Amino acid sequence: MKTRVDLPSTPLVSGVVIGSLALLSIFIQCFPAIGEVLQWQRSLSFPQSGLTALTGHLTHWSWDHLLWDVAALVGLGDAAIRILPGRVLLCLLLSALAIPIEIAWFRPEFATYRGLSGVDSALFGLVLAGLWQRKGAGRWLAISGLVGILAKTLFEWTTGDTFFVDRTNQEFIPVTSAHVVGLVCGLFAGLVKRPSAWSGHRVGRSRIAEEPAVLRELS
Repeated sequence: MKTRVDLPSTPLVSGVVIGSLALLSIFIQCFPAIGEVLQWQRSLSFPQSGLTALTGHLTHWSWDHLLWDVAALVGLGDAAIRILPGRVLLCLLLSALAIPIEIAWFRPEFATYRGLSGVDSALFGLVLAGLWQRKGAGRWLAISGLVGILAKTLFEWTTGDTFFVDRTNQEFIPVTSAHVVGLVCGLFAGLVKRPSAWSGHRVGRSRIAEEPAVLRELS
């Protein structure tokens, strides 16, 4: 018997979680006052800061921002569920926790944070990890996807502009480091090995397989 690093999930559970995140994001966008409360804010103290570190992913600066993020969440989530269903919840959890920590510790210039783009990047990384493990054409697709997302990140980092979202009359800038952290979380969730639950299990099994040969030698 082996243990897995997968969180206990099925494609249905992962799909329900992703669908719920999308619907909650849309609901919050309908009520700007709720978004103001749930966005991550550096000025908040614990435990409220810890709560908004998670809820901040569900808040957005505009409807255009929301639509791009939710579309990516649903599309990439569906692809991840098809390729590595047992790793989707792990990917979501890691990125949801790591991104606000990175912003809080290493991006002091940001007073607030909103959006699912970092989590979307994590799902993209998970899809790339799944494609890489398929070898052959899958590895070429993974390499092409990785080059593409790094090129997008480089564009946003050097220009301070968004690649997809319309920033006209919007006072926000892309947090490229959050995208990188999310991508790394997704790759890690997809590529991390699954250790054996009991290291002696394989040894015991191999010993049993070798016993007949030993008996023949003794006879």
